[in-house]
Amino acid sequence: MKALKIFTIVVLTLLAAFAHAAKTGGKTGGGDEPAPRIAVYLDCSNSMVPYLDAVEAEVRKQFPDADVFKIPAIKVWVDGALVRGGATSVLPHKPAASGPKVSLDTSRLSPTGKAILARYAGNFETGSIGAWVDILRTEKRYDALVIFSDFNDQVLQVRPGKPTVQTYVDDAGQRLLPEAEIKDDRTVSEKAWEDAWVGSFDLANAGKAPVLYLFSTRNPASRILQKSADVSGGKFKLIDWLRPDGPPKPAN
Repeated sequence: MKALKIFTIVVLTLLAAFAHAAKTGGKTGGGDEPAPRIAVYLDCSNSMVPYLDAVEAEVRKQFPDADVFKIPAIKVWVDGALVRGGATSVLPHKPAASGPKVSLDTSRLSPTGKAILARYAGNFETGSIGAWVDILRTEKRYDALVIFSDFNDQVLQVRPGKPTVQTYVDDAGQRLLPEAEIKDDRTVSEKAWEDAWVGSFDLANAGKAPVLYLFSTRNPASRILQKSADVSGGKFKLIDWLRPDGPPKPAN
């Protein structure tokens, strides 16, 4: 299948997410009404780079008002009980000398997107998807958050100390196992950040928080992102047929 056709199909897949957002508190975009506000996280890690330019072009073609955040990796780090780079701090932006960077091109962002990126670019750079979700989960100016990734990175939580103690890992290779089989040494307070995420996204059902959608080219999403999407009324969609080495596209 030609690349252009492949990338057109992925945008059509995303249409369901945006259409749902328009029905859950956002405007439809008809007449003088503003279109529903969408924030898209494009994982620009090395494994995703071949897909990003074409996908971004199609997303912008279909939804020119969407705020597209281009951020390296899809990691969630938790230090003690705090999500690294999360909403409790504002970190300076220090782009790496080489490799994928947090996009600072604000020319196509809405005023909301510009304000968020200006304030939190350093957080996204440091904390990846963990920081992005921790900050945007309470952002009522968006109707939906959409994450596009291969979900190849871990959720890693450690207990500070000398040395640090690893208390929980959600590894891509273990996500098909029952959750009960995953080692979890966290205390109740160390799990509180997960409860906060799920509680925030549950408010989407009352139109008080964004709905979360997850699209993956390779792996299942991490458990906490899947729980957050489920409770918000969003969904996870595996689109592994997009990869050159992926299976054929399903017939229906």
